[in-house]
Amino acid sequence: MMFLSDKHEVRYDELLLRDGGKGDIERESLFFVLAGSDDLYRKADKIYDFEDRSIIPESLEGSVDLSSGARALVELAFNLYNSFGSPSVMDIFPSLDADAKKLAIEAIKLRFRMQ
Repeated sequence: MMFLSDKHEVRYDELLLRDGGKGDIERESLFFVLAGSDDLYRKADKIYDFEDRSIIPESLEGSVDLSSGARALVELAFNLYNSFGSPSVMDIFPSLDADAKKLAIEAIKLRFRMQ
């Protein structure tokens, strides 16, 4: 997989460790997205419940302050995790900056084992 930076890789490993080590490909793609964004990484506990090992859908309903780009990444991450929601590429990509677009594409490649 192609990390955006060394920091991204360290954060990804830390999220996996917090979740109990190497997880399934669905969790790996979710954590890849969360680790690749400073904002989402800081809010990871409000987006994913590490105790229950599940996403927190309410994070998309206003319980977490997300920019349009961060929200699009969370929607993508949730969809890659368990098909939650059905955001289209046309809904997600317009609000992403260049780095977030790279992050999204790499997360999709990871989830579908295209690496």
